[in-house]
Amino acid sequence: MLNTKVKDFMQRKLPHITPNTEMTTAISELQKFKLLGAPVFDDNKSLVGFISEQELLKPLMQSSYFCDGVVKVSQLMQTEVVTVNADTNIIELAEQMKTGKPKNYPVVEGDTVIGLIGRSDILKALFDNYVSCQTKVS
Repeated sequence: MLNTKVKDFMQRKLPHITPNTEMTTAISELQKFKLLGAPVFDDNKSLVGFISEQELLKPLMQSSYFCDGVVKVSQLMQTEVVTVNADTNIIELAEQMKTGKPKNYPVVEGDTVIGLIGRSDILKALFDNYVSCQTKVS
């Protein structure tokens, strides 16, 4: 477990959500990929923000009630995004997550997003290690 890295458990296939993506398209993409949130990219696949179900909930409620308007991701996304490197140790990231940090982290190389790792991915990594430890003890 000491050598387990983010790259070993990150999700590599991500939706392509840009600032110009319409809110309902972003929601469909999150559901299709079974994600609570996703990075927002520019045309060069550089990270420009993050959109989550939480940011989408209120405007969707308002739009569905009043049946009005087109809402773009750029109006809703977070622009200050906490990221992680692919070589970050899983235990280090788990420690960060314990203190109320984000639940999902875009994994970046430079400005390019190469994946996403979330709390459930970290739990899987720790669980797999725990189970392998139990097998060795038996």
